[in-house]
Amino acid sequence: MSVNYYAFGPFPGGLPDGEGLHIGQSVAGQRFLFRAHPDRGLTTLADWLAFLGRPGTTILSESGRDVTVQEMQETMTATSDRQGLPLRPRFRRGNKDRYLTSDGHAFDRREFC
Repeated sequence: MSVNYYAFGPFPGGLPDGEGLHIGQSVAGQRFLFRAHPDRGLTTLADWLAFLGRPGTTILSESGRDVTVQEMQETMTATSDRQGLPLRPRFRRGNKDRYLTSDGHAFDRREFC
């Protein structure tokens, strides 16, 4: 099962039709896959945390559940599941749109859901 997360708020440049900005996706058994937005300077975990911590920013799961910044940070940085089993990284070699940051977080430049 996967869950996509979106940020809403007063973003520079705005968003079309009030859509949220895709943060990324969590999938059972795998580490969080971030959505990179190079045009907005969101290409690392630190970039996302600073962005999400801005006043007026809210986070929603695709089901419409409110998510706190702390909960989102825990989801984005988890390396094990609730039972303590290690999560596998979400990275496939040869995919030019995906990359790993120096701290091991997987990002995808493409739109995905």
